[in-house]
Amino acid sequence: MGTTFLAVGEPPRGFWLRDGILELWLRFLALHVEDPVEDESLATQIHNQWLLASRGFFNGCVPDGISEAVSSTEGERIVRDAIHSLLKVLRESPAQLSKDVLNAMGFCGGAFTADIQTWRLVEVSEAVIDLLDGKIGSTASDTSFMPGCGPAR
Repeated sequence: MGTTFLAVGEPPRGFWLRDGILELWLRFLALHVEDPVEDESLATQIHNQWLLASRGFFNGCVPDGISEAVSSTEGERIVRDAIHSLLKVLRESPAQLSKDVLNAMGFCGGAFTADIQTWRLVEVSEAVIDLLDGKIGSTASDTSFMPGCGPAR
């Protein structure tokens, strides 16, 4: 399984993630984008980018589109709102997300063979908010922080 550097800004600052965690997080995040009224709206573009990126076939370079999405005030609002909506649901979810349910979500890159601990997706969500708030300044050369990828809690 590959890893992807999720970054924003110039020069890019961010953190590394295992692709499987990033793809799962993006799939859930896409489902929390406010339903747009217009077909070509920014919300539709962000939603569609996240669905594509979460398909499971971008090994080592998942095109998360976060940096592009937050390059405008409207885009940053859409991203933050989606993350906060997802966080609310995750914090109310069971400690484990069933592999059987996750396998029904349309991933192309293989089947989940184990349940996923919910805290992993919470940790990614919180890290992206911290990144957007300027609290994370790591570059791609730093692999010391990989949210959602550490040992079991």
